[in-house]
Amino acid sequence: MNSPAPGQNLPVNAELTVIEDRWEVSCTGAFQRGDVIALIDTISARMDRRPEVRKCLVDIREAEVTLGIMGEYIIGEYAAKKLVGLRIALIQDAGQVKKLMEDTAYNRGLRILMVNGHEDALAWLNK
Repeated sequence: MNSPAPGQNLPVNAELTVIEDRWEVSCTGAFQRGDVIALIDTISARMDRRPEVRKCLVDIREAEVTLGIMGEYIIGEYAAKKLVGLRIALIQDAGQVKKLMEDTAYNRGLRILMVNGHEDALAWLNK
């Protein structure tokens, strides 16, 4: 795992690497709102250091994400503010995260799509 920027700490159950032309994030274990915000902050800080990397694949299939409706709205808004210019594919199991988070972020300008598999994620990122 790459070390976080000063002041940026990845949640203990997240790994962030650059593969080819994209960030790849793998999440496992329990994730609550604060963990997701920390992950967004870390990706944002890495974007500053590697501005040429404009795609991000986030895999949460092995994570237990607990946000609730209000949490999904807050995360969607926050991601849209912090990850401007990034194209994100979020791989999840059906129903793991509700569409509210995706819609909130997308309606605020973030190019994000929730998909069910790695191939679908790569196809969308490479459009």
